Amino acid sequence: MAKAKKKKQGHVAISFLVSFLLGILVIGGIAMYLFQNLGINQQEIVQMKTNVTKPTEEDNSTILFVLNEKNDPIQYTFMIARLIPMDKKMALFAFPANMLAVVDGRQDTLAGFFTQSGIQAAKTAIENESGISIDHYVVLKSEGFQKICNIFGGVYYSVPIKTNGFEDSAEPQYLGAAQMEKLMTYPLFGDTEGQGEIQRNAVTSDMISEMINQTDTERITASMDYDFKRLINLMDTDISAMDYADRKNALKYMFTYGNTIASFRIVTGTVGQDGDVFLLSDNFYSSVSEYFRN
Repeated sequence: MAKAKKKKQGHVAISFLVSFLLGILVIGGIAMYLFQNLGINQQEIVQMKTNVTKPTEEDNSTILFVLNEKNDPIQYTFMIARLIPMDKKMALFAFPANMLAVVDGRQDTLAGFFTQSGIQAAKTAIENESGISIDHYVVLKSEGFQKICNIFGGVYYSVPIKTNGFEDSAEPQYLGAAQMEKLMTYPLFGDTEGQGEIQRNAVTSDMISEMINQTDTERITASMDYDFKRLINLMDTDISAMDYADRKNALKYMFTYGNTIASFRIVTGTVGQDGDVFLLSDNFYSSVSEYFRN
């Protein structure tokens, strides 16, 4: 009796297997018919998937980065990054620390607002003067800034000043994280008629954009989650883990499909009569409005 029962189970298993294989063949035949007769092909399926995951205007954002090195106003660096993942690009704007602004009826420099009242006052000062709405801020000390530079891999850059620690050459030279920080916080740029701070900020935004464009984007996207977890504790920021999760796919899209992602624009204006303050030009916003239309 035991042998007969085992033989019956074997017949059931074989019947099930045959039915399963026939089902696969039938479904496969129907799918092949649809592909061939309805004009559906693999390329269109990939395109459909790409369209679903492509970023939208809602993924655009504006972030204010502040390098607060040694609490020294001379070495403060204020830079806005406008991220437009749907267009696979970002634009950088570095604002002079001595830019005059008015917040709640009080006039001061950008560095003065940051020193006396903190990041929110500095953020409002830039918004009031430039007309740019800022979504988030990131305040970095030396350790956090250099960690970011190491993640991107440094930069080959033509240093426009002659000073210790850099090659005396007009040719691009490799700058590691410490050298990048030294250059962008260097207080003795050619300060002819108060233009030194303007030059320092132009060099800063240019150098950072070059670093982003020279990086290995595949490596950046592969380690993005890990790097965010490392950096979040090295900065003062209002960017939450949820904010990052909402924007992560858009950032990966930008770095994966973008070519020469970053660019910079010089913040235009005039220097005060004594050369100690910077006055933002009245038409600054209209000159960069193309980056903020959505």
